[in-house]
Amino acid sequence: MLVTRVETVRSPCRSFCWILVHTDTGLVGLGETYGRADAAEPVIHEFARNRLLGQDPRDIEKIWWSMYHRASFHGLMGAELRAMSGIDLALWDLFAKSLEQPLYRVLGGRTRDQVPVYFSGIYDAVETTKQAFQDRSKECVDKGWKACKTARFFGDFYPDRGQTEFGRSTGYISATDVDEGRRRFEWVREAVGNQLEVGLDLHAAFDVPSAIRIGEAVRDLNPYFIEEPIQPHNFAALKEVREGAGVPIAAGERIFSRWGFKEILELNAADILNPDLAWTGGLSEVKKIAAYAETHYLPVAPHNYGPLTCMALTHLMAVLPNTRHLEFTDDHYPKWNQYIDEPIAAVEGMLDVPERPGLGRELSPAMLELERKEVEGE
Repeated sequence: MLVTRVETVRSPCRSFCWILVHTDTGLVGLGETYGRADAAEPVIHEFARNRLLGQDPRDIEKIWWSMYHRASFHGLMGAELRAMSGIDLALWDLFAKSLEQPLYRVLGGRTRDQVPVYFSGIYDAVETTKQAFQDRSKECVDKGWKACKTARFFGDFYPDRGQTEFGRSTGYISATDVDEGRRRFEWVREAVGNQLEVGLDLHAAFDVPSAIRIGEAVRDLNPYFIEEPIQPHNFAALKEVREGAGVPIAAGERIFSRWGFKEILELNAADILNPDLAWTGGLSEVKKIAAYAETHYLPVAPHNYGPLTCMALTHLMAVLPNTRHLEFTDDHYPKWNQYIDEPIAAVEGMLDVPERPGLGRELSPAMLELERKEVEGE
């Protein structure tokens, strides 16, 4: 089996870039990356010309390392890693299809029959009132959700909110705003108690003292985790937050490759890792990051923001023993399901593991009719 052609397709919103890897057997592997796809797409084409065409796509590790050596000139972040991630996913899809097996089978087989997910953005669409927060909490518990994540408790007080794109971010949060954020958390606990695990996403908006202040304020409310309390690239500072706040810290959405996670694990700077498969180096890399986390007895709860990425992570989390909840943006998937040929739906906070060969999903006919950019062999 050899790669004969590579195509990219952009979603109508332009945020998603899908990769179609064609072979001389007629099989096609499907990959995905997202966010600033304008930068990633030309790199995908460069890698396709120089690292993919004419290769056996089942040599996934060889191709990954070939791309890595090229990408490492520019650091393991940005467009190069996102391009690698999408291509790597397409190769795994293709490999599983070549064996006529669902992806989880070629990754090692299942350790669980369903994958637990948390409701990301649970309060995004409701008013910031006690009644609205409590009604939403009860509704979700009644539907079977066991865990969620929100930015609404402290998101209104991000230091750069309301400023221009080039506005100065101080990283500071006042005691008054901390009290208001805590009050919102209290409303949820009053409504549903500990029936919902509640993660707080701080979107890397705060400095170390403010992040510690937030953690101290909500510690007794038993948050599931605080995600990205500060910018994540100074791991000693992240460790300072973890130790000072006294609550579990989730980190990894903005950390790329196993080398990016090496220090965070060795410094004990986080409690839960949330790598993004479409950014950090693909399925190959998340599997290795999770294995390294397992040696530290730490769980992974991946960041997830795309339909094909969601399918890949469902397969992977069915295999890995040290996984928690997969992020699942329940309000977005009805819109994103238009991109694929079979919808994704969480039922009582769980996703079924697909049994179709490969990822278990293809692009919808409407997406396949969109304009494609193609790289062909000579």
